[in-house]
Amino acid sequence: MGEDVRTRQVGAATVTIINIGDVQEDLNQWFVLSEAERASDAALWAKPARLPIQCIHIAAPGVSVLVDAGLYDYPPNAPQLIPGYQPPLDLCASLVKHQIKPDEIQHVIITHAHGDHFNALTALREGQYTACFPNARHYLGRADWEAAQKALEEPNSLESHTFGVLNQQGLLEWVDQPHDLGNGVQIIPAPGESPGHQVVRLHSEGQTLYCIGDLYHLTAEVEHPTWVVRWTNGEANQHSRRTFNEAAIDENALLVATHIAPLGRLARTATGYTWVDQ
Repeated sequence: MGEDVRTRQVGAATVTIINIGDVQEDLNQWFVLSEAERASDAALWAKPARLPIQCIHIAAPGVSVLVDAGLYDYPPNAPQLIPGYQPPLDLCASLVKHQIKPDEIQHVIITHAHGDHFNALTALREGQYTACFPNARHYLGRADWEAAQKALEEPNSLESHTFGVLNQQGLLEWVDQPHDLGNGVQIIPAPGESPGHQVVRLHSEGQTLYCIGDLYHLTAEVEHPTWVVRWTNGEANQHSRRTFNEAAIDENALLVATHIAPLGRLARTATGYTWVDQ
């Protein structure tokens, strides 16, 4: 599915998009739709969709930011695995290969608390989980932190090995309002996919880019805004999409989503919006 690492200039900032691996997903298991709704995009449901898992690094003057930290970590019989597929380098190895030092990253923003977005925040070293980005502040939506409390009671859970470790080390902050990190980088709540889902806005020299996490998983969702995955809060998600769409169009913003391979922009249509690959 194209190059595993791509760069894009946004004003004075360099944005590096790192695909940690492609997966296949049966979208019939993701969406609950009527036959009429399915008929409008019949090809989507005919076979598993191939989707990337993308993490994004932003190098702007004076700041180094990572948006999401995923690890391609699936058991051998996982249905997401593509037969014969070999994943690329892991996130930290890719960062180093492209002259991005993990210990110089200042901010790590977790768009939401689904495992493929945060399971590379820590690594097991000499029997202990330690931060992969030890000098960074880590930002998680407060509502996602609250929703994770039961999992955090289990010492062997992914949440304990990541969020719990970072919290104990004083590296974790919770976000429930728009949060300005300076240097043109902002965190903006966009709940729905999870209670604390958030997007990241980069603005530099008159140009804007959003890292939208899982606000949209597929370009088809842009044209069909009522299509929401079964685990989301549909009402909250649709509200976040409506608010975001207008801002993105007004700013002619470039967009990068976790599971949509091409970058894009939104455009208005006679009936709503569409995604335009860039």
